[in-house]
Amino acid sequence: MAHGLLLFIFAYFLLHASTQQKAQAVTYNVINNAADTPGGIRFATQISTDYSRQTLDSATAFIWGLFQENSDAERKNVQQVTLLVESMDGVAYTSADQIHLSANYVQGYSGDVKRR
Repeated sequence: MAHGLLLFIFAYFLLHASTQQKAQAVTYNVINNAADTPGGIRFATQISTDYSRQTLDSATAFIWGLFQENSDAERKNVQQVTLLVESMDGVAYTSADQIHLSANYVQGYSGDVKRR
């Protein structure tokens, strides 16, 4: 996934998370529900679930550092984030603890989709 786009989406998600309690370690799940589509295949081959998890982890560390959230007491209680690759219009959106990424966008993006 585009590192910058994913970072933005994750930052948005963290800023709008509803709970204000302590945070523990965050678990990242990546589910490609569009694995049989051209965009889902491109996601799997050019981006990968491992890279997506690494990017989510980096985005978390970046946000915590940016907002000087140095302890669990200063962080929102977000224990799990799931990135779902789906056949849909648009680019991406968040809902609760999920980030929905458009396989159609991944398919149609010209250039290095991993570094976008």
